[in-house]
Order: sequence, then C-alpha cells, then structure tokens
Amino acid sequence: MPDPERPTAPGQPGAVPLLEPLVAHVQARLARITQPGQTLAAAFSGGLDSTVLLHLLARVAPALGLTLRAAHVHHGLQAAADGWAAHCAAVCEALAVPLTTLQVSVDVTHGGGVEAAARDARHKALRTLGGDWLVLAHHRGDQAETLLHRLCRGCGVPGAAAMREADLRGGRPGLLRPLLDTPRSALHAWAKAADLSWIEDPSNADTHFSRNFIRHEVLATLNARFPGAEAALARATGHFDEAASLLDELASIDHTALAREGGLSRTGLLALSDARLRNLLRSRLAAHGYAAPDTDQLAEAQRQLRTTAGPWRARFGAWALCVEDDNVWFECASLPAAGPACVWQGEALLRWGDVELHFAPTPSNGLQVQPGSLMLSARRGGERLRPDPTRPARDLKTLARSAGIPPWWRAAMPVFRQAGKVVGWGGIWDAGLRGSDGWHITIRRPNAKF
Repeated sequence: MPDPERPTAPGQPGAVPLLEPLVAHVQARLARITQPGQTLAAAFSGGLDSTVLLHLLARVAPALGLTLRAAHVHHGLQAAADGWAAHCAAVCEALAVPLTTLQVSVDVTHGGGVEAAARDARHKALRTLGGDWLVLAHHRGDQAETLLHRLCRGCGVPGAAAMREADLRGGRPGLLRPLLDTPRSALHAWAKAADLSWIEDPSNADTHFSRNFIRHEVLATLNARFPGAEAALARATGHFDEAASLLDELASIDHTALAREGGLSRTGLLALSDARLRNLLRSRLAAHGYAAPDTDQLAEAQRQLRTTAGPWRARFGAWALCVEDDNVWFECASLPAAGPACVWQGEALLRWGDVELHFAPTPSNGLQVQPGSLMLSARRGGERLRPDPTRPARDLKTLARSAGIPPWWRAAMPVFRQAGKVVGWGGIWDAGLRGSDGWHITIRRPNAKF
C-alpha cells in the first residue's frame, strides 16, 4: 500500500486518493487471515488509531462475510473517561456497530507501574469477549516502539520479534493487527480525508510513561536523524520473528525426541548444549502459558538440572521445575493440594484436589470397587497396603518410592477406603482387589506438564 510520510488531502495539487488504498489494504489483510462467518471484536479507545481502524473494519467486514462488534475499556483513570465512553457509543451507533463497554479496575500498586497495570487490565478484559479475532489498531510506529522498549529490557529473540500481525498463540480470540505495517501519518491523513473526529488522551504526551518517552524522545530523534529508522526497526522485528520461529521448530524437534510418559528425559536434556537446553525449557514454559523466564531463572534451572540429584523441586516465580528419577517436568509454583473427603458415586471423572481420577469399566483384571462405597480422603498417617500377595503390607512412604510418586505429591494423593479398609493409594492397590470384571482407575496430575 502507499506509505506517505507527508500525505496530502484530496483536492490539493499532486494529491493522492487516501481513502481507497488503505481500505483495500485492510481488506486484503483480512481476506488472507480470516474466514467468512467469523467474528471480529475491535478494541475501540476512541483515539485516532482505533477510530480509523473501526471505520475501516465497518467498510470491509460485510464484504468479507465477517461479523463486527466493538469494545471500549473504561479504565476510570481520567476525569474525562465517562465522556470518552459516551463518544465511543455515539461513533458505534452512527456506524451501526454493536459496542460493549468494559469497566476495569487498574491495580495502581502493579510492579510495572500504572502504564503496565492499565495495559494488563485492558488485555484481560478484552480477552473475555470471545469470538474469533480481537482486532487491535497497532501501527508501524507502535511496532518500532515495542522493539526499542523490549531491547532496553534485555529481551531475547522472541521478545525482539515484537508483535505479530495475526497471533493465535494465546488461543481464541486471536490477535489481529491489520495496520501493523502502516505508518501513523497515513492513519492521520486518512482520518482527515474522511472527516473523522477522535479523542486526544492527554496522558499520551506524558513522557513519564516509558512508551511515551520512547515515542516522543527516542524514536522521534532517531527518525529526525535517520528518516527510515521507524520502517527499518519495524522490518527488523520480522527478521527476529523468523529467527524465533526457527528456535521454536528446534524446540519442537527436541521435545518430540525427549518426551515420554511422565515428563522429559533428563538424560536426553543433559545431552543438549546449554543454549539448546535453555531454548527447550523456554519453549515448553511458553507452551504451558507461563511468562517468559528471565536469564537468571533459566541459568539456575539449567545449573540444578546438571548438578542436583533427584528427586527435587525448585520454584522459579509462578512455576516449579521438578525431577524424579529420569523424568523432568514443570508444575505451577504452589504445592499440590489434597481434596476433601468424599465418596465416589460412579462418575467417569472425579476431580479431587489437584488430581483427576478417571474411572472406566474393564472386563479383565478390574478393581473390585463399588460406586457409593469407595471413599476418598487425605492421608491420616499409619496407613498400610499390600499390593503384592507374597509380601506383607507396607507403609505408604515405602510404597511411594517404588511407585515413583515424588515426595511433594504424596500428601495430595487420595487414600481409597472400602468398608473402612485401605484398598488403594496413589495408583497402588490392594492385591486382593483384582477380578475378572471391575474398574480401571487412572490418576492424573494436570498440574504436572512437560
């Protein structure tokens, strides 16, 4: 599409038509990424960027068979916030676009400051809308700012990849940014040519906020000295994204090679180079929804994997790295918890504390347990089981070692009692409980991921 740095309005000498090229540009982007029948939710602050985006989407969505709605996040941080919400409602009414206004509470004690807290609250609220795509008005300048901001914080290759035009890594709704390669000057020219009105948020000029400082003090200076700086920085994010994709492919290859029931092979992990090991750990954490670990966390996790004998569990912020025998896996940082005493009533799936119990009837070698009479409870101490008919009953701690139940999971495993007798624990069953017909019971730990 045209990339005018000093666009002129229609009617002026040498003017270029500004309306249709940008419409065609957005329509082409959406046609390539979306499918007819899908739903778009446009994040609409009322500012210049989101105003242009909403008008563009209102033009192209019907032609592509897409359902469009808008969402305005009311942070309540500015005295004029109610007026902004009213302005957004009026714009959407004029465009016949349904609007949802989301009230959020911003955590002013957020460690990253008010700017980060407002962004987190906004993104969390917008994610609740559901649908297929959340459409954001990020443009080329935003992309360049994001790269500079992340580089100043010491990001790696994935962080330097900045924002993607279409991003489904967080599931549905995906994030869609059809203006990501468009300079803000083109958006401003389009808004003027279309005679649009928009909100000017005074906080956008406050260079106390990091992003504003980068925009007004850093990027503006770079653009003055190097006129193509913004475009070059945005282009660089594409190169970083390509490199990040290659790292993801390598991590996928390593994961496939090392994955096994119960976790990743520690022996296989230790055979990897340090850089490749860190890449795999980083990738798996991201796959399970954990925030990107910092350099110190990864280095310490790697050190412990290479030097500490198992079993062990090491916490790193929101996640924990666990080792038992030759298995390595991740868990959330909080220790696994037991559930309350209850009776199995015949459900196929029973969630008890941090474990899941799956019950399936089986015609051979089944467990002779009865719905309504099998009780689950936490350990009381002193329980014993006899899984081997040729040996006497043994205490649960001894059995746990041979069954490979890590020490920190033992308190979270249910004790099964039938007619007052201990008949099972943690997947270990009394030897006299087997028969031709009965139940197969699988105990899973959804908290444990690899």
